[in-house]
Amino acid sequence: MATFKPIVFNTKNHIKSDGTTNIKIRVYHNKESQYIPTEYYIDPSFMLPDGSINPLHPNTDLYNFELGEVIQKYRKAGLELGSERSSKMSCAEYRDYLVQSTQPDYDTIDFVEYCNQLISKTKKEKTREWYQQSLDSFVWYYGKSKIDARDITRNKIADYIEKLKVSGKRGEPLKNGSISNYVRGLRALYNFCKGTYNQPDYNIIRIPNEPFAVEIPAYKKKNVSVENIKKIRDHVCTFERAAFSRDMFMMMFYMMGINIGDLYRLDQPVDGRLNYERSKTDTDDNEMFMLSIKIEPELQILIDKYSSKGFLSDVKNRYSSIDSFRSSLNKGLKEIGEEIGISKLSSSWARHSWASIARNKADISKPDIDFCLGHVSKEHKMTDICIDIDYSICDKANRKVLNLLTDQKKKKKNGLLCLQAMNWNR
Repeated sequence: MATFKPIVFNTKNHIKSDGTTNIKIRVYHNKESQYIPTEYYIDPSFMLPDGSINPLHPNTDLYNFELGEVIQKYRKAGLELGSERSSKMSCAEYRDYLVQSTQPDYDTIDFVEYCNQLISKTKKEKTREWYQQSLDSFVWYYGKSKIDARDITRNKIADYIEKLKVSGKRGEPLKNGSISNYVRGLRALYNFCKGTYNQPDYNIIRIPNEPFAVEIPAYKKKNVSVENIKKIRDHVCTFERAAFSRDMFMMMFYMMGINIGDLYRLDQPVDGRLNYERSKTDTDDNEMFMLSIKIEPELQILIDKYSSKGFLSDVKNRYSSIDSFRSSLNKGLKEIGEEIGISKLSSSWARHSWASIARNKADISKPDIDFCLGHVSKEHKMTDICIDIDYSICDKANRKVLNLLTDQKKKKKNGLLCLQAMNWNR
């Protein structure tokens, strides 16, 4: 059983300018000692070896009484924890539990405050924005800025989803994709919160609920067929923005669905390859995955087209930020989609379409598609460390997909990849 005793440190670095020092409660547990500061300060000479205050101190009885109450508070918390759980804890863990569990607000976990702190420490801008938008949506639904994490239930989340289907913050119904995005962001924040406050190794479960065990609206699949990819590629655009958007979409497709931020940040090619670390927007995992893409002839034509003063210089000259690039690109793609009969076409469709075509039409295995897309497998993380990366797998897969876009008759006639049939400079 843990023991508690008031003590003081009388070394120079513990003594204040007025000659007093803080009274601490020494916690002795599992043959280790840790210390909890109190609100009391005295001259060290008034502290007796047994932990009591010298009768000569003007507040002897008050200090002894109140320090006794502090110790009783910690002892009670330890008894409520139970010896079976406390015996598994180090002294530092036991001390931290005692301090936390005796706080006035221990029975309330402010989910919003926790999330705001976590968001402020999130390094990736897009992830930070995703978390913030998800939290803002939930606070709007809840109608207050302080939400106890333990009050978030399955019924609450189900009602939140139904509410968003009727009306979001802007007074308009949200599509399934937006609802799914908010709920997944909220779920990530909630799981972080549980991970912080729950200690399953010691059976300390301060947040017991599983509120996200509900049906989350599914994303509408954002992929188009080989024929529709050809329609996008060959579309004659009336306006320059749409033509630019068409070409950027095809660049993303030719690069196995590179996301728009990584396309914007691309560095100069090396030995005919584009190398980059894939950035993720749906996770706070700081691990990056290096991808290397062979520049196929179709892609080279577009790179040359927009590199009049250096590699993709025309893109950077046209747009000063990723956000402006994304916004303009998606507006142009929406126009193209309306003209060729693809509703709400956007930049993200390039990635989904490449993956779908690779699996369903080019017969690429799912693990190879994951590799091409830059998905890091936590399950096979150690295996990935031991195996050298062979980017020829990506090269072969990508070429198989791109071959599906070529006209077979012209391919035989020209002995090329049908580049002559692609009037990229119109």
